[in-house]
Amino acid sequence: MRTTRKRWLAFGALVFALNFAWEMSQASWFASMRGMPFWPATYLCARAALGDLVIAAISFAAAATLARSVTWPVQHRVVFSSGAFILVGLAIVVVYELVALRTGMWRYAETMPTLFGIGTLPTLQWLALPICEVVLFRVLSRR
Repeated sequence: MRTTRKRWLAFGALVFALNFAWEMSQASWFASMRGMPFWPATYLCARAALGDLVIAAISFAAAATLARSVTWPVQHRVVFSSGAFILVGLAIVVVYELVALRTGMWRYAETMPTLFGIGTLPTLQWLALPICEVVLFRVLSRR
């Protein structure tokens, strides 16, 4: 039981770290982050990464529900569950991005490439990082 809890905490920390690194690296693509001092920008990126962790948890739970297993990343039908994991997260992010842009929570810089009004970097985040997260889950589960 204790080992399982440590693995879940490690997994959560890794998901947070991956998303925090992504948030920090894409910050300059947001007009609302340009010129912001380091620590306030770091705080905003940490808060965003915490939100990303919540989105990942919801997406992971949805995939676990479909797979009927909380350890779906280490099972044979990982492709189907991974697809659900990615799609649920992507759907949440698209809706959140649209709301945030419309309410002025943030603005994209002119250099941010967009697709249908959504920034490609936030979209790529939810296509690339879930794959890394599934791989990390598999690695942590084998130890």
